[in-house]
Amino acid sequence: MSQHYEKHADEIVKGFVDMLDQEVRDCLDEESLQRLSMMIESAISTAVLSQLEKVADEIAGLSKQVSRRAEHYDAGDQAA
Repeated sequence: MSQHYEKHADEIVKGFVDMLDQEVRDCLDEESLQRLSMMIESAISTAVLSQLEKVADEIAGLSKQVSRRAEHYDAGDQAA
């Protein structure tokens, strides 16, 4: 998945550079563009991981809820 983020970050940098005037592009070296790409990739990864953590918390909550309901269902089933 990281390669996907890296490719996306590279595309963002390319799009950014394409918007710049030629004289500004000439001032940018490859190392600076690679650092910008790595920063963008890091931001993408952080955002994705944050959302995955929220989803994992929601799934854990739903799991607990299902377990509680199953316990109540079993208890009610035994009383009959």
